[in-house]
Amino acid sequence: MAKRMLTAKLSVDAGVRMTAADLVGIDIFRDLDRRVIEKFPGTVVRREFEAGEVICREGEGGTTAFYLLEGSVQVFIARRLAGGAAGPRRGWGAALARWIGGRRIRPPQHGDDAIIPIDANVDLTWGQPRTTLGPGEVFGEMSCLNLAPRSATVVAETDCVMLEILRNMYEQLQKAPTFRERMDANYRARALQGHLRNVPIFRDLPDEVIERLQGRAQLVAVDAGTTIFSEGDEADGVYIIRLGQVRVSQAFPGGERTLAYLTRGDFFGETGLLRRAQRNATCRAVDHPIVEGGRKRKPARVELVKIAREDFAAVIEEFPRIKGRLESVAQERLRQQRKARVSLTVSAPSRRVEDLGLLQGQNLMLIDLERCTRCDQCVDACVEAHEDGISRLFRTGPRYDKYLVPSSCRMCLDPVCMIGCPVGSIRRSEDLSIVIEDWCVGCGICAKQCPYESIVMHELEEFGQEVSERLARVAESGEVMAVTQRAAVCDQCEDLPAGPACVYACPHDAAARVNAAEFLSAGGLFATAAREGERE
Repeated sequence: MAKRMLTAKLSVDAGVRMTAADLVGIDIFRDLDRRVIEKFPGTVVRREFEAGEVICREGEGGTTAFYLLEGSVQVFIARRLAGGAAGPRRGWGAALARWIGGRRIRPPQHGDDAIIPIDANVDLTWGQPRTTLGPGEVFGEMSCLNLAPRSATVVAETDCVMLEILRNMYEQLQKAPTFRERMDANYRARALQGHLRNVPIFRDLPDEVIERLQGRAQLVAVDAGTTIFSEGDEADGVYIIRLGQVRVSQAFPGGERTLAYLTRGDFFGETGLLRRAQRNATCRAVDHPIVEGGRKRKPARVELVKIAREDFAAVIEEFPRIKGRLESVAQERLRQQRKARVSLTVSAPSRRVEDLGLLQGQNLMLIDLERCTRCDQCVDACVEAHEDGISRLFRTGPRYDKYLVPSSCRMCLDPVCMIGCPVGSIRRSEDLSIVIEDWCVGCGICAKQCPYESIVMHELEEFGQEVSERLARVAESGEVMAVTQRAAVCDQCEDLPAGPACVYACPHDAAARVNAAEFLSAGGLFATAAREGERE
């Protein structure tokens, strides 16, 4: 008999509201003064779920965290389980795409151990996109604290009893020693080893060395907006993100340049330790975005794991081969930073340039309207160049001088689209283009964050026949399929030797990809825009 698949109403109106007398009898509340608990009545609800009931779905909004008292739950990403890519396409467009590039752009490929960060004290992986949580574990913390979309689908594996907790009470729990110790112990036991193995230099260390690092690692928390370290500081350790996000930036001529946004499981700070040099970048804790219509709230905290300089040096001394591997990692980081280096113009851009955000574009697409015949071959080439058959180019957008600035990824200097993804599925590739991984949960945060409407949400059925067939099988099996959409963004055709298919396919040389600052300055268009502003 198929299990019941019921959508749980995530509301404190459901279940049994816990009184202060009820809560003081539960171990994680024993450190809280009863008067503190009484200040927040009705913020904790005891919930019961039958086996097979859906507790929350990936991508949907959430405001609460869950603490499991009895039973077990399965946590998974339905989008990843559906999987699949579009089948081969035919026609003149496909032939053109093969001719200009030699091969079609395929979805990113991953090892089975690639981490998919979720909102729990455990991570999923590409090869195993589901796991089980038991009594004493928490899920939904980021949704509770940041109003972030749910990062995974959670279904009761057995009959369950849990507490559903609102933010004001959860913040009090975070101050309670018993609760913090339990959460830290769960993290060390279930996720920290995977995060350490995610650092390339630690990947092949013996288990006993990883266990030693697990025991010595410092768990620290900082408020959003805090500078973790600044460019030029002395290197004091390597950091891994346990919860939240970190912005990495460098000072450049004319301004500060964002190099990356890092999320749960990512690491930073290793280069300075290896070279015994000063920090070559500034790292700051950043807050999760408040999406349109979201409630105001206090900035969230960012939780980090710190491997101190002394512990790092001891591992290097014990395993000297790691030094060579770390040198390779450091060289690659520096290479990417040099590649990312952009000389920001010292000329004052016009208000028109600023309003359109043109200087954000490291690889800005422009269409010369005096040359363009509206034949749509650029759009057709984009569709045919991707395995999923989804266009990343839309010939709409603002006009600047004689150019159309279409809705297509600009490879922004500050890619704010990367802030807030609940599963870390949006990232920058080596050539700085934006890539959305296959485990996207369709929450739409990246699309809402992008100021230029360059990221578009598509129904999963649009991604090709194989995905549609998989979705049909999921429905027939009675599994939970919460995700109905996935984000798509221009990846600059990084897999095609000839470059962006849209540019190559244009028969009138009307389409171009340019570095906005260099193009606007070299073309004298700053002066043109200034004159336009004066006339206005």
